[in-house]
Amino acid sequence: MPETDSYLRADVFTLLIDTDFRLHPDTGTFSHFDGRPFTDEEQATVLRANREELKATLDTRLLIDTEVQEMEGIAGLNIVLAPHSDQPDEEFTLGDVITHVSHEGPSDIERLAYVMNGFAPDKQ
Repeated sequence: MPETDSYLRADVFTLLIDTDFRLHPDTGTFSHFDGRPFTDEEQATVLRANREELKATLDTRLLIDTEVQEMEGIAGLNIVLAPHSDQPDEEFTLGDVITHVSHEGPSDIERLAYVMNGFAPDKQ
């Protein structure tokens, strides 16, 4: 059985991690996440990506997205639950959050729904 080349090239992988894979109609290239279009050299580098590099990029992005979403969710949950921090955990219920409705800005329950759907609430 022939050996297969399975490796990640650092320059390709590093660029893939920072690639927004939507082609810009004006340049015909991908771009960096900050919006800068790729140079011709960067575009050529990304187009050399092999299956293993693309799979590793996907795995890494999923891990990063999960970590970021979890951190934002925990931070958001802390903001929502802060007014109830004086209650012992075993006595705290979701009903405690629902009963305290703010008349200005989003209510705690709206903030909680936002957090549970994967977003961080506004810090008001």
